[in-house]
Amino acid sequence: METVKLKGAFSPNPRLDPLLDGTIKIPGVDIRWESGSPRDLHLMHIEENSCDIFEFSLSNYMITRDKPAERERLRWTALPMFLSKAFMWLAFYVNKNSGIKSLADLRGKRLGVPDYHMTAAVWMRIVFKELYGILPQDIEWFNGRPPGLSHGRNIRDTVKPGIRISQAKKSSELKDKLDRGELDAAYGAGDELFETATVRALFKDDEASRMIGQFRQKAGTTPTNHVLIVQQDLCDRHPGLAKKLYTALEASKQEAYKRARRYAPGYLLFAEDVFAGQEALFGDDPFPSGIAGNMNMLKSLANELLEEGLIGKLPDIKGLFHETVRGT
Repeated sequence: METVKLKGAFSPNPRLDPLLDGTIKIPGVDIRWESGSPRDLHLMHIEENSCDIFEFSLSNYMITRDKPAERERLRWTALPMFLSKAFMWLAFYVNKNSGIKSLADLRGKRLGVPDYHMTAAVWMRIVFKELYGILPQDIEWFNGRPPGLSHGRNIRDTVKPGIRISQAKKSSELKDKLDRGELDAAYGAGDELFETATVRALFKDDEASRMIGQFRQKAGTTPTNHVLIVQQDLCDRHPGLAKKLYTALEASKQEAYKRARRYAPGYLLFAEDVFAGQEALFGDDPFPSGIAGNMNMLKSLANELLEEGLIGKLPDIKGLFHETVRGT
């Protein structure tokens, strides 16, 4: 049987470890893995398009599919494997002179994000709207990635009237502006923001998780960040490949769940209580696969992108995914 050789790229993820260490195998498929930060990898995918299978921003995928020229240039399809949650924005920092004591205080403030259109930032705005009634137009936005490093092009030209976005000219501006009080609040990508004499973290221990649990109870979904992308041409040449990859990644995830329960007592004194507490808030599968179980999440994200002008029309949700996995 012919072996299909693929180049894959992902950020570090314990749910992929069983694939990486060979516990889960994909018959007839050999993947050469590359790992790195989402910031660097996603920019590489947009500019070079050199990988066969990779993790990518869910909002940027919808935006790419909405633009005919980009859709023709980047002939991608997706598998309904959702590899990370949109929680990075919970590393939220405020200037000590901003008067911000909670997210409810953000109306009328100046807020910096790495990229306005990145999935985590879109979900952040959905949370603001759902829990606090704060709209994108109620905040003055600063895009911390300058041109050339941003993952989107001409985003400011498409957003709806009343949404105000300025953009950095160099990479250090987001941190510098927050330190000087020219921004009231910000979150960064990775570890570029931290507490200083003028800056403090907004959330205390457990506050962020309680808020996301509250959002889930009200909105019926958990903010989800990244999706699995496969080259359409590759799937055309190998008709069974997409379903085979989906099945293998689901098996890898389930094996990782088993490992988590097996090894958790090595550190947690009451491991089952921890698992039970999470299951009560987020269900027994915190990273559900498939389209049906994620339809509410996908529609919520797509609706926000449309309302803000980041896409011109709502996508056919099932059409975002390869035809062989649309029944999942």
